[in-house]
Amino acid sequence: MKPITRIFLALSLLCWCLAGCSEPTPEQLYSQAEAAAADTTSLDQAVRKFNGFLERYSQDKLAPKALDKLALIAQKRGDMKGAVVLYERLLSQYPQSDQADEAQFMIAFICEEFLGDLDKARQSYQRVIDQYPSSELAVSARHLLPNVGRPPEEWVKFQEQAPRAP
Repeated sequence: MKPITRIFLALSLLCWCLAGCSEPTPEQLYSQAEAAAADTTSLDQAVRKFNGFLERYSQDKLAPKALDKLALIAQKRGDMKGAVVLYERLLSQYPQSDQADEAQFMIAFICEEFLGDLDKARQSYQRVIDQYPSSELAVSARHLLPNVGRPPEEWVKFQEQAPRAP
């Protein structure tokens, strides 16, 4: 083999290894997963990428968001129990994250609306109120809590239509 060919092959191998062997940054991996999640035909890929992100970067600031996205994908797929498990994992691992109040609220909502677990829904709404009192979702939880299990038409007050001009 000619020396120039050997050098070319060595440089090619080095470039390939550097390009293919380098680990993506947390932001890159999260962005790839988020892009896959935006397309309903690539949700399996999004789940793999978000799970890969969480395996590599569980302490990264984006980790709670990744769990939130996984829970949303579970909901899109109709897997409400799986979504609750993911929201509970988010609360367990990242209780102070920006996503925590929403995760707690979503547990309550899913338990009431989809799983019919009214006791857990009540407990979860109460946790939103107790643990995140300044959250906008605490306001909603205060309104929803006394009405868990009741049909909305029994407790939602609709504004009357404005009187029509003669």
